[in-house]
Amino acid sequence: MQRLPFIIGLCIAVLVAGCIRPYKIDIQQGNVVSAEQLEQLKIGMTKREVRYLLGTPLVVDPFHNDRWEYYYSFRAGRSKQTEHRRITIVFDNDAFHEIQGDVVAGDTTALPAQAEASTDGTKVTEPRPKQKKGFFSRGWDKIFSK
Repeated sequence: MQRLPFIIGLCIAVLVAGCIRPYKIDIQQGNVVSAEQLEQLKIGMTKREVRYLLGTPLVVDPFHNDRWEYYYSFRAGRSKQTEHRRITIVFDNDAFHEIQGDVVAGDTTALPAQAEASTDGTKVTEPRPKQKKGFFSRGWDKIFSK
């Protein structure tokens, strides 16, 4: 009989521990390139100057040595919204020539994470999935809802 309270307590502890949701961290990958950094880019800058200003590119294609790719991805842990950015720096004879991608100089609206997607397909934000209520939440709502 002395084991019965211990077994009941252990079962309750296991049930309560199963209801706890784990903390999900924000995942940030790639190069963070701000609009202020892009505004400082000038036509004719050398590769060394661009690397100093923007950082090391994430992808340097060995077949296209005149293109540097900067990718950025951010996934919020709780909301599961994902933001992707892509910037391509094009060089001509080892001098900065053109910038392509979804963040342009002077565009300050592209810096914070937004819950909208652009129509040109360059910035993608996944919608937040609807949270399904668990067993205990549904029971709580049935008991205490009017």
